[in-house]
Amino acid sequence: MNLNSIINKGLLEVYGPLVSFVVLCGFISNWIVKDILKYDSPDIIVAIIVIIAVMLGWLWWSYKIVKWKFWAFSQLDYEESEELYIKSIEVGLIWPTGNIFNKTEIWTKSDKEKWSNLSQEIQFIFKTIE
Repeated sequence: MNLNSIINKGLLEVYGPLVSFVVLCGFISNWIVKDILKYDSPDIIVAIIVIIAVMLGWLWWSYKIVKWKFWAFSQLDYEESEELYIKSIEVGLIWPTGNIFNKTEIWTKSDKEKWSNLSQEIQFIFKTIE
């Protein structure tokens, strides 16, 4: 599979719903606050709702990125995996090894088992490349 296709699938499956949710929350909260509740200045309320939506979106990313990583890297050999790792960081799909945001990934027991079945070389990429 083409690396760009793998990355595009990740962007669509991980960030597509996340961005859509945050934008939709912003528009809906603005409409409710302005048109239904009749507040003249909905800025603070909308900002709070968007911040909450971003936090919920982060939970989505934390769960979904693990699924994408396993799917993506399980299809590739070591050299392609190194390239995908670098490209994924460049487009903002994953964080580099050692980044504190990696600690927010949500790994289920099943995810850990699946990941442990990947080649040791591919697992090593996530332990050494920075």
